Amino acid sequence: MAPANGAWLVLLSAVYVSGLWAAATRCYSTFYQSLMFEFDLKYGDVSWINGLFQGGYGLGNLLFPIIYKYVTFRIGVMTSAIVSSTAIFVSSFAVTIWQIHVCCGLVTGFCIAGSIIGLYGEVTRCFKKNREIVYQVVCTGTSLGGFIFCPLFQLLINVYHWRGALWIISGIYLQLAAGGAILGLTSTSTEKSNPHQSAVTEVIEQELNHDIATKEIKNETQGGKTTLISHLYDKWDLKLFLRADLYLYVLGWFTFSLSFYLALLFMIPYGSKIGLTDIQASSLASAVGFGELGSRVFYSVVMKKCPHTYRYVFLSIIVATTSIPFFSLVALKSYPVLLTIFVVVGVMGGGVDAVYNNLLIDIFGVSMYPSAYGYANVISYPMGMLGTVTLGHVIDLYGSETIAFIIGGCSLLLSSGFVLIMNQRIKKLQLLNTAE
Repeated sequence: MAPANGAWLVLLSAVYVSGLWAAATRCYSTFYQSLMFEFDLKYGDVSWINGLFQGGYGLGNLLFPIIYKYVTFRIGVMTSAIVSSTAIFVSSFAVTIWQIHVCCGLVTGFCIAGSIIGLYGEVTRCFKKNREIVYQVVCTGTSLGGFIFCPLFQLLINVYHWRGALWIISGIYLQLAAGGAILGLTSTSTEKSNPHQSAVTEVIEQELNHDIATKEIKNETQGGKTTLISHLYDKWDLKLFLRADLYLYVLGWFTFSLSFYLALLFMIPYGSKIGLTDIQASSLASAVGFGELGSRVFYSVVMKKCPHTYRYVFLSIIVATTSIPFFSLVALKSYPVLLTIFVVVGVMGGGVDAVYNNLLIDIFGVSMYPSAYGYANVISYPMGMLGTVTLGHVIDLYGSETIAFIIGGCSLLLSSGFVLIMNQRIKKLQLLNTAE
């Protein structure tokens, strides 16, 4: 059955929220030079904006899966959009840097998490087939966000000062409230979706059912009383924290994002440092986004045809190869060459986020996806917060932004290794399922 018209609007809203996430993770650095000048700061200080965004995003991923047990996606997304927009507007009146950190970082990150979980969850319900393509479309927003918003933010800063730019940016985030309102148009918003279980999920469910049956027998011998803790354990899907797959996924994703999102956060300041104009420096992020757009078409086709077992192997090879252009950035300063390198980076790594997203569904199933996605981010994004701030301090100590690219290249090699380990874990669980 074809998706309803409202489902396509939900898909567009998911693309938009992905773009807003990219606007923060990649384009906040356009404010670094202005804030460093006005408040007399270093990279280790201003990087807290992105660090607290990561922390707020992780906190949101902890709480919103629980919140969505009691409120609809529509209410959650609309409320999150209004609060984040208000926080960004208030930050334009800041007299200390920590007011900006809290409003643009912590609060906005928390609200974006609620919007993404709500909209991504609704996309999963609306589109039952071709999820590889659907999630490449959703994550196209990440590419478009960096491609469009980074030069736009820099232009707004040049014309209206950073305070005036935040006024306009708050309006951009407010538009997401319309995406939340659209959720009421889809018939699936209030329906329970049937679980979509992979071979791995079936094995895990069998193990969990055995554990539950054992606990029920134990409860019967104790009078059949169900504790509040056991109720919350099932209600909030806390059993996910007992699965090794969740932590392998987190390690693989974090080490990838440390390079592709956190290290690349400093490409705009690096461009300014080597003498590029503000617009040229911000266009480096656009180059990455441009490369990502082409890569998503490639990943959509390849991943749809690639067997589940070999997807992880293919992903590992791509991630490891992406480290090469990262290492090459250390010696490059020519603007045309830098543009080319960043386009290559976008082409090679641009579709990886959607592959990770779809693999999360393959492992945990549709019914568990919102909680799995949220809890994985609960762990990875506080790590991202520490990673962002640490990179800022390392740059201050080293004296050059190129150290971030070196760390990024090494991190990609680690990510490739974690993906291979996860692939072996999946194979073992599939064998267990076949044996039973």
